[in-house]
Amino acid sequence: MLGLLVASLALALGFFALLDGWYLLRVPCAVLRARLLQPRVRDLLAEQRYPSRVLPSDLDLLLHMNNARYLREADVARAAHLARCGVLGALGELGAHSVLAASCARYRRSLRLLEPFEVEPPELPEDLHHWITYNEASSQLLRAESGLGDVTKDQ
Repeated sequence: MLGLLVASLALALGFFALLDGWYLLRVPCAVLRARLLQPRVRDLLAEQRYPSRVLPSDLDLLLHMNNARYLREADVARAAHLARCGVLGALGELGAHSVLAASCARYRRSLRLLEPFEVEPPELPEDLHHWITYNEASSQLLRAESGLGDVTKDQ
């Protein structure tokens, strides 16, 4: 019996130390919470906020939230957003996955242990169509400058 207890503790320690267990538990819990406890949102661009709290695994040596953890919390919030909008379910039915192409973060203040915070979306530009067109043109320009302008994804 003692051997089973030691093996279970060693497995749990390995899970949390080597695989970042809190993250692997937070995402499914956030998705379940979004699907079961929060109202559905039909507008994909509707502003949503995701409340959370700084856990001990989020701290660095200076005892404030590590910068990489901010982006990880944004990823958890993104999964919850996709679940609330129904996109995650549709992707699952299609056998597809969502991919984050780029991200940008503003670190506004330091967060301490157990401090509550909210992940909030950036403000959308006034003219969203102009913003999408600008980014597409910038992407095509970058592809042309890198010599990949003629290469298709199938090649």
